[in-house]
Amino acid sequence: MNQSSDPGYFDKESTKKLLWRLLWGVCIFFLILELFIERHGHFGDHSLDSYFGFFGLLGFFSCLVCILIAKGLGLFLKVKEDYYDRDII
Repeated sequence: MNQSSDPGYFDKESTKKLLWRLLWGVCIFFLILELFIERHGHFGDHSLDSYFGFFGLLGFFSCLVCILIAKGLGLFLKVKEDYYDRDII
């Protein structure tokens, strides 16, 4: 095992700040780019997919649903903390 006390590259605060700034920069770039793109809905001009930011919201809510499903499954799959330490009689 590695016993060194220095944090890895991704554990440094400066790297975390840089990655957050890059993420926000990319998000802002695509948001600005969205303003200049003329959208044509797949099912007509007034369908949901022709509205500003639809695909960003779709991705956000899809991720949110996946997280909620995982939390719900965790309630059913959770075992007691001493599950493997119990004596079998």
